[in-house]
Amino acid sequence: MAASVLAFIAGAVAVSAFMRWRKAILATDLLMPVSFLAAYWFVYNKIPEFPPVGAVNKILYIALLGTFVGIVPEFSGLQRLGKILVLLQPIAAALYIGQPILGAAPLEALFAAIAGLAVMAFVLFGNGEASDDDVRRGGGVAVLALGFAPIALLGASSSTFQLCLLYAAASFGVLVLHVTKPAFRFGPASYLGGLGGLLSVADTVVLVTRKTDLVALAVLALSVVLPPLVSERVCRRIGISKPFARLVVYITFAVAPAALAALVAFLDYGTDFPV
Repeated sequence: MAASVLAFIAGAVAVSAFMRWRKAILATDLLMPVSFLAAYWFVYNKIPEFPPVGAVNKILYIALLGTFVGIVPEFSGLQRLGKILVLLQPIAAALYIGQPILGAAPLEALFAAIAGLAVMAFVLFGNGEASDDDVRRGGGVAVLALGFAPIALLGASSSTFQLCLLYAAASFGVLVLHVTKPAFRFGPASYLGGLGGLLSVADTVVLVTRKTDLVALAVLALSVVLPPLVSERVCRRIGISKPFARLVVYITFAVAPAALAALVAFLDYGTDFPV
C-alpha cells in the first residue's frame, strides 16, 4: 500500500504539472475524477460488465458517467445546468445503489440520499468562486476520502479502505502544485465524477455492507461543514489574509473532524479492530 500511495502521488503530480505547464486550467477539472477512476481500477483490477450487478460494480459507472456528464456544462459554460446536475446526482446514486433495500428499508436509502445532497451542497455553496477556493474544495474532498478510509476498514471493507486512501493520495498529488499559485479548476466533472464517486462508495458501505459506524460518519461530516463556516471567520479574527495561510486554516478545520471520526470508530470497535 505504501508503494501504491507513493506511485499515485507521483503520477498525479506529474500529470498536474504537465497541465499547469500547458496552462490547461479548464482541463484540470478532470484530474480528480480520473484519479478516482484510476484508484478504483487499481483496487478492483477490473472493469465491471455493463449493466453492473452489485453495488461495488455500480460505483465505477456512477463515477464514469458523472465525469462525462460533467464535461458538458464545464466546457460549454452552462454553469446553472452543472449545479443542478451536481445536486441531483447524490440522490440518484443513493437510490441506485440502495435499490435492493428500497422495499425493506426505504428510509435508509432516503437518509443516504439526503446526507449525500447535504455534503454536495456544502462543498458547492460553502466556498467562493476564486481559484484558491477550488483548491480548498479539492483539499476538502481529499480529507473526506482520507477520513472515510479507516471508517470503511472498521466496517469490514478493506478494498474501500484502499480505494479511499489511493484517491486521497492522488488528490494530494493533483493539488500540491497549486497550493501557493492556484491554477486548478474544481468544476462539474470534479463534483460528479470525483466527489460523486466518493459519495457512492459511502452509500455502498452504509446501505449494503451495513457495518458502518454512523456516529463516526456523522463526526466525519463536520469536515465538510466546519471549514466553510468557520475558517474564514477565524482568519479574519486573527488577521490572516495570505492565500496559503488561509488554506492551512481551512484544511486544519477539515482534518480535525476526520481524525476525530477515525478515533470514534476505533473506540467503538474496541478489541475488534481488524488488523
